[in-house]
Amino acid sequence: GREFAASVIGDRLRKYDNAIERNGFATVLYLRLVYFPFTPMNFGMGLTKVRFRDYFFGTGSGIIVGTFIFTFFIGTLKEIWVSGNWGQFLSLKVFFSIGLFIFSLFIPRIIKKLKKEK
Repeated sequence: GREFAASVIGDRLRKYDNAIERNGFATVLYLRLVYFPFTPMNFGMGLTKVRFRDYFFGTGSGIIVGTFIFTFFIGTLKEIWVSGNWGQFLSLKVFFSIGLFIFSLFIPRIIKKLKKEK
């Protein structure tokens, strides 16, 4: 697996390996938060030097956050649909759920900045 990928990808795998080894948690968390398809990511991470701890906690954190955001947003849309009050699309709850989604895209950058400050 890894040797074949290295022969196909070449030096890029080594470059990605070094970056992922240094920032494994943030990388996995970011990929989970940008809602990258899980199957290709799982195979791809298996080819890198990501530490199991970083993969485990990055995946868990990303899935929890993503699940909460999607559930909250879809639940809000369902409430609007059931009530038939389409004016609620401009409600604070809808904007808050969209804001949470946008904020989730910046969480890895925030973590990276906090790591650099230490």
